[in-house]
Amino acid sequence: MTEHKDKISVVKAEIKEAVSQLACTFKEPTVCYPLLSADEQITAATVDRVFDDLQGMPELGKDESCLAVIVDSGGGNIDAAYNLARLFSRYGKRRLTYIVPRWAKSAATLLVCGGDSVMMTPAAELGPLDPQIAEENPLEQNLVERFSPLHIESTLALIRNEFEEGNSELAQGLLQRLQLPITLGRFAKSIEIGKQYAEKLLSSRMLKDNPELAREISHRLVEDYTDHSFCINIDETRELGLAVEDVPTNQLEIVWRIHKLARRRVNLIAQNRRREIEQLLKDLAPSIERLPFGNEFGERDG
Repeated sequence: MTEHKDKISVVKAEIKEAVSQLACTFKEPTVCYPLLSADEQITAATVDRVFDDLQGMPELGKDESCLAVIVDSGGGNIDAAYNLARLFSRYGKRRLTYIVPRWAKSAATLLVCGGDSVMMTPAAELGPLDPQIAEENPLEQNLVERFSPLHIESTLALIRNEFEEGNSELAQGLLQRLQLPITLGRFAKSIEIGKQYAEKLLSSRMLKDNPELAREISHRLVEDYTDHSFCINIDETRELGLAVEDVPTNQLEIVWRIHKLARRRVNLIAQNRRREIEQLLKDLAPSIERLPFGNEFGERDG
């Protein structure tokens, strides 16, 4: 177990070294910060951790400070991502660049909208900003349904159509599965929250001289894609109108190495957790065997 933890420490050290190497490749003094959270969601705790880290970097927060954030994330809480974007903006005052080796999906896409520019590898992808709702179905115990509020209107249209076609039983059954009207209204409102956050961030730096384009892009990111997992690669990102660049040749190898090291760290941590659980079960097994279990009639043996 100790040997496995040592491997994790080695990989963390290699990531730190690679991030330092990347910082040296910029033309002007730049601090590189790795937000490599593909194994976890962006949450309020992420904001706390990042703030603690940035507070310990005295070279940031000055008028001439440049910050490059390496993002590898599947997303998370949209409010936390917006707060995080504003936080990074405070510390990268002169220039704030987001570097995406592979994934900056969902709320992480919102995050990178807060920079001056985005650098992407050929394999990198952003994602749509339509909010994802996870709610327990009140009619079926322990069933959690995930959906986008964008589907609410199409669902209501389907129900109206079934009523008009005379399929009242089917329409009534669909109606019974819907949440309360107030809850549906709250879900629909979350679409507007995503648009407002994206527009505010895009207008703050990247598109500060083009508020109309910032508004258009925010609407497209929230409403134009058919699926939340849609791959918005570098070409699609350019077509949207975001300020995006290819990761330069002299940085590409380092950026991709950071991504692969981060993936290795995630796998090692997962393996370590599995081994800890296996060891815990192994330690518990002798104790369980000694417990007095009842027989099939509920009576204790012996």
